[in-house]
Amino acid sequence: MSEKTSFSCGEHLDITQVASLHARLSKAIAKASVIELKADKVVKADTAGLQLFVSLQKEISGTGGKIIWRSPSDALINAVKLLGLSKVLDIN
Repeated sequence: MSEKTSFSCGEHLDITQVASLHARLSKAIAKASVIELKADKVVKADTAGLQLFVSLQKEISGTGGKIIWRSPSDALINAVKLLGLSKVLDIN
């Protein structure tokens, strides 16, 4: 297992993308203990999309790994704050 892998979040972190995102994230977790999430292009994030990342955060921290957010967009930050997930997702 490598130490770090990067993952692009794309533009939409919503229910229409959750299944696809989940499959891609599962592969990323299998490869590395640190997941770098590139989130600069996110224009829409909903509860289902963020719930996926809450689950990822719990899973990866349980194995001693971590998530690193790179350049989260304003849209993502606002959605995270609105849902009260800033501390859980460690994003600002």
